[in-house]
Amino acid sequence: MQWVKVRVLGKGSYGVVTLAVNSEDPSLPSIAVKSSRLEDSHSLKSLEKEKRILDHLYGSPHILAFLTDTVSFDDQLGGWAYDLCLEYVPGGSLSDLIKKRGGRLPEREVQDYIRMILKGLCGVHEKGYVHCDLKPDNILVLPLQDGTNYLKIADFGLAKEPGEEKQYGDYFRFRFRGTPLYMSPESFLFGEIEWGLDIWSLGCVVVEMLTGKHAMRWVGDVRRNLESECAFVMQQPNIPEYMSDLGKDFLTRCFARNPRERWTAEMLLNHPYLLPEMAVMSATNSMQVRQGWCSLFEDGHQQQKQQSLVRRLCFNIFG
Repeated sequence: MQWVKVRVLGKGSYGVVTLAVNSEDPSLPSIAVKSSRLEDSHSLKSLEKEKRILDHLYGSPHILAFLTDTVSFDDQLGGWAYDLCLEYVPGGSLSDLIKKRGGRLPEREVQDYIRMILKGLCGVHEKGYVHCDLKPDNILVLPLQDGTNYLKIADFGLAKEPGEEKQYGDYFRFRFRGTPLYMSPESFLFGEIEWGLDIWSLGCVVVEMLTGKHAMRWVGDVRRNLESECAFVMQQPNIPEYMSDLGKDFLTRCFARNPRERWTAEMLLNHPYLLPEMAVMSATNSMQVRQGWCSLFEDGHQQQKQQSLVRRLCFNIFG
């Protein structure tokens, strides 16, 4: 069967993403094809890394599904390209959703999205990876028939793989990766790349969903001098005043400056802010629950798996 690229969905430093449909059977789900010129070794390595990671994470909830890879001639790139075939998520990015909704999402809706992102991060961290560039642009929105949305984490080209420090040594530590406004202090200043970076980034995403603004702001000419870098990382994240008390407490766990005190994705999934019954509690009651709960908290284990019909179809087609 033949897949035909019909429309450009986006472009980046890696290359181009196009929508592809099956010319022989239009009833099959469309797919997204992420392509990079074969001559572009840097972008090619990034896509090959993304392929390895997504293949390993297949079945993890809220992670974009990898389907297959191939080589083709790409008119947009003007040459032969490496194609990474992924499931197509038609709702755009979380950043697009925030803008469409006027820059603010209701807190109850944000709680649902936080659960989804955390479930995705649990799968990522359990297998030893760090995403390194978690932000609304890299979280995709799948609209469901009941009117709700299902989020999927995408774009693993900058992710840290297990054992990467040993392979690259000091070059790994001080290689700048990610987006500064979403990076944790220890990652921004010292190149420390561990799971805590993704948790800090999650806190930034939560603030952006609630306010339409970044949790951090530029201070001076960042990345040009040490004074500006220190001023940037020492500022307090912008936690919205109108957020519930439990929500504020949740964000303090994400924004702990000491990465060893930052909560893991699994711990945050058990935070009372994300329990369904807490959504309707008053601020006073939520504070009482928070105080009692924090002293009794026990780490739990949550693991969820889902299978992708799209991937099975694609293997039948390409295989």
